[in-house]
Amino acid sequence: MSQILWSTQSGYLSNGHLNMKFQKAAQPLMRFRQFVDIKEAFGKQKGETVNWLKVANIGTYGGLVAETSTMPESSQSLTWGTLTVNEYGNSLPFSFKLEALSMFDVNKIIKNGLLDDAVKCLDGVVERQFNNTPLRYVGTSTTGFALTTDGTAVATNTSILNSYHVRKMRLELEKRNVPTWDGDYVMIVSLEAAESLEGAMESVYQYTESGAEKIFSGEIGRLHGVRFVKDSFASRFLYDSSAKTATAKSWSGAQSLDGYMFGRPTVREAIVVPEEIRMKLVTDYGRSKGIAWYSLAGWQLEWTDADSARVIKWDSVA
Repeated sequence: MSQILWSTQSGYLSNGHLNMKFQKAAQPLMRFRQFVDIKEAFGKQKGETVNWLKVANIGTYGGLVAETSTMPESSQSLTWGTLTVNEYGNSLPFSFKLEALSMFDVNKIIKNGLLDDAVKCLDGVVERQFNNTPLRYVGTSTTGFALTTDGTAVATNTSILNSYHVRKMRLELEKRNVPTWDGDYVMIVSLEAAESLEGAMESVYQYTESGAEKIFSGEIGRLHGVRFVKDSFASRFLYDSSAKTATAKSWSGAQSLDGYMFGRPTVREAIVVPEEIRMKLVTDYGRSKGIAWYSLAGWQLEWTDADSARVIKWDSVA
């Protein structure tokens, strides 16, 4: 067994080096969370709220100012965004007997169990915020679509995600003047949605060599000014952090599954305690042990009204 030095905290054991390794290992595995905007929330407790200022576009345009005129005045909508901080985590109990009679390696348990669980949980929670966007786009045919702005799809998707739909979804973001990610929009797609597009995309290395500064985790290519990120969990499973379940999504048309095209900003993140590893204080005379991952954080979609929305969902009524 690897020798790990644990320090005693309030009710548990911790290791700073292990926590840092855990966080660094989790980050590149998350598809949705890499696009959040971070708001510091140190000092907050479970159930408390974090606020941030949201600034909308100026109400009237600026223009020519004659020498004899005063400077025109406009208005700007300022609103407060709010999110709630909650606890997230999971644990694996084990006994002294199991540890003593097996090749018990804490690092392997973290890598093969807790890390995967933390990534699915936290990325799944963030995807649920992306899903709160009011903009829903349904491909009703290979060259037809239905767009709604109230957060509810009104038709069954019967088309694969093709070049036509990518262009039309991008156009909706452009008409709303949604800011891009270094000149391109981004779309996170399920394995099913990505499959039909991969042959038509530019290779990641074609455009990163010509100016794009960063390759996103899971990025597979670019098409029509949209960079695609492929996801194998949160876009394919309906994650419920309260019930602790992940139910496979399905569309009756069986042509595709969820996808989200977006500019910035997307979702606001507030972190009090970054995801970390905790070891249970030994009880029952050294016989009962356990190891867990834990985080104290919160997420909230930045813009929930249709006029200011930054995310459009590739969707279906069923």
